[in-house]
Amino acid sequence: MHTLDSISADRISGLFAEIESFTDPDFDGWTRTVFSPFYQEERHWMRRQFQDAGLKDVHADAFGNIIGVLPGKNPTAEPIVLGSHTDTVERGGRFDGIVGVLGALEVAQRIRESGRLLERPLMVIDFFGEEANQFGLTCLGSRSLAGNLQVQDLERTGADGQRLGDVMQAFGLDPSQVLGQAAGRRSPWHAYLELHIEQSTTLEQAGCDIGVVTSVAGIKRLLARYLGQYDHAGGARMGARKDALLAAASSALALHEFACGNPGYAVATTTHLDSLQTAQNVVPGKAELRAEVRTTDQTWFTSVESDLAQRLSARAKEYGCDLDLQWFLDNEIVQTDPTLQQGIANASRNLGLSWMAVPSGATHDSVHMSRICPMGMIFVPSVGGRSHCPEETTPQQDILNGIAVLEETVRLVDKGSVHSL
Repeated sequence: MHTLDSISADRISGLFAEIESFTDPDFDGWTRTVFSPFYQEERHWMRRQFQDAGLKDVHADAFGNIIGVLPGKNPTAEPIVLGSHTDTVERGGRFDGIVGVLGALEVAQRIRESGRLLERPLMVIDFFGEEANQFGLTCLGSRSLAGNLQVQDLERTGADGQRLGDVMQAFGLDPSQVLGQAAGRRSPWHAYLELHIEQSTTLEQAGCDIGVVTSVAGIKRLLARYLGQYDHAGGARMGARKDALLAAASSALALHEFACGNPGYAVATTTHLDSLQTAQNVVPGKAELRAEVRTTDQTWFTSVESDLAQRLSARAKEYGCDLDLQWFLDNEIVQTDPTLQQGIANASRNLGLSWMAVPSGATHDSVHMSRICPMGMIFVPSVGGRSHCPEETTPQQDILNGIAVLEETVRLVDKGSVHSL
């Protein structure tokens, strides 16, 4: 099925080819991390694309979010907002976030070229720094826009000892202007919609065109510090050791087993394990483990800290070690708006595309936008579910289908007719 014309297909292909030039050549795949010179160059390029799409008042706000508006017939009406991000992880893929921004620009351009303007303004945002970074804080731009960035966040330090606030300032941002930029300090929005690749296999395995996202997983991250006893690797007998690294490694297995035991959607990932010393002839006396858990099950999410504390303490005790646990909440479980879910489903039907309800295991800028206005998300399939890697792939037809559904949903929302078929 051809949901968009060749003009749109050619424009999207051209934009993907151009944005991929802003990539760190020292890594495989696509690397355009926040605060890097490649990201800085891409931000300048992206502002030109917003202007070329016919958007007005194109600018970067206090925290680097690029914003443009397609005027509607009623300039005082609350806008419909579309967005995502264009930064990547190291050795990332071509589509994560980027589909949502380029797709939003194409929707705006198609509406402008059609001559059938919306009643409401249409706002497009390329959010600043959505991906994880050395400061352990995702969704920097959308978090700031929603008023979720706190003073203490600016004091976070990376592996090189630099403060987030200082790095922001060096990048040309003003940290003093981004704190508490809550929704009440700007005009309200009517709805927020985000197009994204699924980053999982549900749609592909079902042979389904479109995913209507029902919820976005909550994320908690933990730092576990193990204190054992340093000893000589040759002299210390096995039964007398207090090996902190073994305690941490055993805890990584416990995390895996814990998530596997949940019958619903729940995942746990150990992302870092460090013995804090490099000598090969020393029994590790200290170790650190960093991990995260995600779920859309509120009961599991609420009890996970106490449940894992018991399990990991038992593993530490088994190896004669003390354990200190620190938890960090990245985001709560967020439900998408039921009316927007219906609108996306109806838009898919109108276009002759199959759809199904799916959860999102990944977090998105939409999580923070849900604090401002009703929020909905559209997923398109990911080949093999691969993401955050060079193998990340979504066929062009699936991307065009997603853009078509996004445009149709915008028109339904603008008319206030999301419940009509």
